[in-house]
Amino acid sequence: YGFQSYPELSTLRQAIDEKNLYIDSEVLQLRQKSYIGNGLITEHIKQYYNEPIISLEGFINLSQQTQAKGMQMAIQAHKNKQPHCMGTLFWQLNDCWPGPSWSVIDYFGKTKVAYDVVKEEFEN
Repeated sequence: YGFQSYPELSTLRQAIDEKNLYIDSEVLQLRQKSYIGNGLITEHIKQYYNEPIISLEGFINLSQQTQAKGMQMAIQAHKNKQPHCMGTLFWQLNDCWPGPSWSVIDYFGKTKVAYDVVKEEFEN
């Protein structure tokens, strides 16, 4: 299981020209590999944070918060099913390129918000 988020804006800036750094740019759309695009991310941002998305940086931050919340909920649900469920494995740890993905560590090795949440959930 997993949930997508965007990497930090500084990561995107290393790979994408500044003129293409807006949420609906063709370049960002081409890097989005989920068949439903940013729809699920946006839907859950609205559900959990009810904040308007006014900038790419704001969207990135909320996407990472939403990913962290989703991962935490999934891990806790599995842990609460013991002894029926005695393990959990999420997708994915790191990334193969700078763009939106299911990873908790971006292409350049920077951790996303979900990294610390996943680490804490697995420690308990």
